Amino acid sequence: MDVSLALKSEATVARVSDLRLPVSGFASHALVFGQPLIVFSGQAAGSFRVSYRGVEVASGNFLGSTNKLLVLNDISTSVSPAADEDIVNAVSEAVLVCNPQLASFEVELAEDDLARRLLEAGAIERREDRLIVRPEFLFQQPKFWLGSTRPSYPEVPVLTNGIHHPQRPPKPVGRVYSRFIPWLNTQLGFHVADLDTDLEHLHRWMNDPRVAAIWEDSGDISYHRDFVASRLADPRTLPLIGTFGGVPFGYFELYWAKEDRIGPHYEADCFDRGWHVAIGEDGFRGKTFVSAWLPSLMHYMFLADARTRRIVGEPIHHHAQQIRNLDRSGFAKVKHIQFPHKKALLVMLLRERFFMDRLLSPDLTGLSDENDQPVLGSLPRFGA
Repeated sequence: MDVSLALKSEATVARVSDLRLPVSGFASHALVFGQPLIVFSGQAAGSFRVSYRGVEVASGNFLGSTNKLLVLNDISTSVSPAADEDIVNAVSEAVLVCNPQLASFEVELAEDDLARRLLEAGAIERREDRLIVRPEFLFQQPKFWLGSTRPSYPEVPVLTNGIHHPQRPPKPVGRVYSRFIPWLNTQLGFHVADLDTDLEHLHRWMNDPRVAAIWEDSGDISYHRDFVASRLADPRTLPLIGTFGGVPFGYFELYWAKEDRIGPHYEADCFDRGWHVAIGEDGFRGKTFVSAWLPSLMHYMFLADARTRRIVGEPIHHHAQQIRNLDRSGFAKVKHIQFPHKKALLVMLLRERFFMDRLLSPDLTGLSDENDQPVLGSLPRFGA
């Protein structure tokens, strides 16, 4: 079966040579947390191939000089669990993540049934007689990054300490999010904190002077065991551990804002979500890492429940570096709020801003790869 994709940027049309993929391949999330489909550059200019467990399942070429034509040839679904739509999604993801300057591209599909399945899933949209792939649609496909498509939990009202809010769903376990980061050439992951496997490094992080100065939660290991256990037991919070290439680097605590301490300080919606962070490993600090985990964490919160329209934060008012990072990541500064233990800045990120402005792709202007080209995945936002 042949599938042809016509690639037409709605912004500045890129030349074929501008379409880039990692030399070692892009690990797509089309097969969720299983063995990934890998999208490689081919030997010929503008060519690519898709493999599963080292076996080629598709190949193709970027053709044309004005209207881009992306042709997939020899698609095979017999040597992998991938369906034909998985392979189309894998190539689409690789193109959009590594070349975020492309606002969209057109798809011409030979099979009506394949087009119907992609349209029903929201992976593509129809405009008159054209089929379009846009990041706003593709990056809201939860199963790619979350591992499954969870139905919205029933909205049943409950009262907690006099606060009216929806009953929260049971907590997930294990890995909840995975994303390939092209400029780091590694996988970023988040998993629910586990008392058996994660307590030792969380204990070390919380006693690090840099972390303790913000969190004020240093203590012995029994204190941190109770710390994690209380978060796991509280329906309001979800404690996560972040990993790069499987190596734990930080603690992330998500919360539902409505019943949190931040809720009374603004008109909190029932599905607003917030977060706290502690980066424990010095080797994973800096712009390239923040630009990976920060938008990915926002991505997870928006995908985990489609009813989440806003993400809020409460950095301490004098933490200039964190506030700069949030500013670059699309958070609006709302107002200062006074807690008993700190003066904080209320910041807010809108779902519409995150997806429509393609904030999953960070601005890494000034960073270059080994060939002195801009790093893969960077989307300059001059003056933003």
